Amino acid sequence: MEYYETYMARQEVSPDLHARLLALEAPKQKKKGGIYMKFGALAACAALIFGLGSGWWHTSPPAATSPVAVSDGSGPEDILAVEPTLAPDESTTDPAATPKDGFLIHSPTEERLNFYAMPALNFQEGMNEVAASIALPDGSFFVELTLADLQKIFWGPQGKPADLDPDTDLPWVLGWDGYTVRAGATYDGTGGLWMLTVYGSKGLDTFELQVSPGRLPPQCLVDPDGESVDVNGVEVTSYYHVYDRNGDGLTDYVCTSEFMVDGYGYRFRSAHSDAGEGEEKAAERAKFFHACFVMRAAQWTDSRCYFDHIAHNDNIPVWEEASFDTLAQARERADFAPYLPQTAPVNWSEFYGRLSYQKENYNYLFVRWSKGYDNVEIDVHLPEGDSADYYHDQLVDVSVPESYDWRLYDGPISDTVPEEYRMAFYKPAFRVEDMSLEVVKARMNDHDTGGEICHFYVLHDNGTVVGYDCSGISAQQVWALVEATLG
Repeated sequence: MEYYETYMARQEVSPDLHARLLALEAPKQKKKGGIYMKFGALAACAALIFGLGSGWWHTSPPAATSPVAVSDGSGPEDILAVEPTLAPDESTTDPAATPKDGFLIHSPTEERLNFYAMPALNFQEGMNEVAASIALPDGSFFVELTLADLQKIFWGPQGKPADLDPDTDLPWVLGWDGYTVRAGATYDGTGGLWMLTVYGSKGLDTFELQVSPGRLPPQCLVDPDGESVDVNGVEVTSYYHVYDRNGDGLTDYVCTSEFMVDGYGYRFRSAHSDAGEGEEKAAERAKFFHACFVMRAAQWTDSRCYFDHIAHNDNIPVWEEASFDTLAQARERADFAPYLPQTAPVNWSEFYGRLSYQKENYNYLFVRWSKGYDNVEIDVHLPEGDSADYYHDQLVDVSVPESYDWRLYDGPISDTVPEEYRMAFYKPAFRVEDMSLEVVKARMNDHDTGGEICHFYVLHDNGTVVGYDCSGISAQQVWALVEATLG
């Protein structure tokens, strides 16, 4: 109990809990064997919201955008009093309510506590970050992974050990019992692994694991001001934010840890809501959850993750990427031309155009004119695979102006728009027969740099979807762009 006693004393748990833990007999640590340590890590590719192609994580990330950090002044050293529990609470997990996608993890925590020698992570409040766009590699494609794939990642090439409890899906020390999990791999255009993403949710709590070969996974935060500590020779950087991430009125503790192990870069991010337990308890739970993952993935040298089985994918879809210097070049693509303006907006000279195609996934052409802080952007999506399904989910009924008319609301969407309309309100889709100047006027909203801005899609009868994101021009000018494509 030497290491456990030292760790628990450092973490200042309650005297009663401390005495109970020290009374337990320390279990003998079994060697798990180096069965997959001999499999070398592969080298990298390069540069993700979660902006990974058409991946499912677009809709529900734990902390997808750059938050405004809020703090009550208490540093992490004031709230990192970790009080481990025998098992994650399963009271809020209803298997009958499990989403269709993903798998519910069963990994019951062992009856005894053997969280000794846990890493003492130093979480600093993240500050000074800036939202940044993240580019996917050309030809990137996404493959959803199975539970068996995940089991190989955490247990090696042979997967789940045969002598384990049949009800155990993943190593219990992760603390993922009761979480509904999805996993997927994004590959570059040559079939090399670009990033692994594992997303989990349990009640109000979520986590996301990102792993990339050769470097830390890209993210949309710049300079998060984390603090690094040495964990058995691995430098682990950790930081946190405290804010309401989804407008539900609950304070969320969003913690992130990053490190490089065996040639792979890890980013583990989790969000834990204070649902009445108190800020200190919620913060303890968030940081303990992180310590468990870092211990399993970085500290324990005989049980680190294995990725050879997903490091390369030979089933590369046909793809094309092309850029255009002028509108005329973009209009040479005959299938897209009917949905593009014949001439550029007046006095807008800075132009960018790009075509992105992947068989059975997407086929779109994007054009943009820029002037100062303003942009006129049009993206044309031709039917390809099931790419149109998303836009159908964004469809609104023009007879229900509450679902799309900015003029009815004064304030942020999360505070003013009824919940049933929020999902599509920022950029709704309209059927082509419903489009009019009045609809465009309903979409005009104040731009933070002055003037007006609008966002919407138009769904054409053949399944083509055209998106408009315009600022610096009037509703009449936007309508002129749309009207010319209606035939």
